Amino acid sequence: MRRGALVAAACALFAAGLTGAVPPSLPGATRGNYLLACGGCHGDEGVSNSKLVPTLKGLIGFYLNTRAGRDYLPRLPNVAFSTLSDQELAAVLNYLVFDMGEGSAPTGAKPYEAAEVGRLRKQPLTEISLHRYRGQMVETLINQYHASAGLRMYDVGLYPRAQP
Repeated sequence: MRRGALVAAACALFAAGLTGAVPPSLPGATRGNYLLACGGCHGDEGVSNSKLVPTLKGLIGFYLNTRAGRDYLPRLPNVAFSTLSDQELAAVLNYLVFDMGEGSAPTGAKPYEAAEVGRLRKQPLTEISLHRYRGQMVETLINQYHASAGLRMYDVGLYPRAQP
């Protein structure tokens, strides 16, 4: 997206926030929602300080290889407790896995729907060790689905790696 279009989208989002509604047809609204809700930690292009926050670019789509991985993304606490509506959050998740994921989603993966996101976010992953849970999932994705080893960047040293 060009800088001018991004600025226009951000201004429109700000103005819409003042009225309490973000028009669903607003070009760039999904990217704007990502930048406002996620970009501060994950980076404006999905590349973060991977020792503190997972990088999303080129990697996030791998989670859609398994049901547990698909369910994991909307249940992450910062995602589940987002102030975005279910529809807006589904759009952001789809943007992440299909656009920012850069082909990492499996062939034939279905986009998130608002009802699915609404159901899953009511069960946030607050009672488990996210590092351990994510680490086990990452090893499954790498060993069984040939996902990129780049998924391990964030978890280095946080859990014992399963042996292939």
